[in-house]
Amino acid sequence: MREQSIIKFTLGENKKSGLFLTTLLSAFTGGGSLYLSHFLGFGNGRGVLLILGLCSLAITLFCAIAYYKLKREGFTALFISDEGINDISTGNRIGTVMWKDVECIKIMDDISNLKHKYIVLKVHNPEVYISREPTRSKRRSLNLKLQFYGSPICFSNRALNCTFEELEKAVTEKYNLYKRNHPDSIHQG
Repeated sequence: MREQSIIKFTLGENKKSGLFLTTLLSAFTGGGSLYLSHFLGFGNGRGVLLILGLCSLAITLFCAIAYYKLKREGFTALFISDEGINDISTGNRIGTVMWKDVECIKIMDDISNLKHKYIVLKVHNPEVYISREPTRSKRRSLNLKLQFYGSPICFSNRALNCTFEELEKAVTEKYNLYKRNHPDSIHQG
């Protein structure tokens, strides 16, 4: 069996530093709110500061865990393999999009910001990928992408440490390699 090659793209510096700064800011906000709450009596804002402090510290914990996990993985945000593509940078948890499910690849303008482009993977079974997302609001977002772009699977380089051209080249090369090696499994769309 042939060894699989994997192309990895990491998070961009802005995203890494943004997560780190959010962690620090929420820690200072939480700690400061809890500290200030000790100088106030209940009914004078102490309860509000306690709630703000505890919520901020919960956000700090969440961000610190996310930062630790990302750092442990080398801040890898997108994997492209011989079998498919897994985009972690969007925050959607749909898993690996298998090349066998992809009918075609389109390059489309981002309707919310025309300066950016999306790589759209049109799949023959979009509902399967939408149903993998456990969060209701994110499933709604995937359904909206399906309506606007013809597929729920849309990604760009905005969160990644690469140019759009580098990402597009890597995706199309892996997809074309799959099509050459598996000509009977490609769906026509």
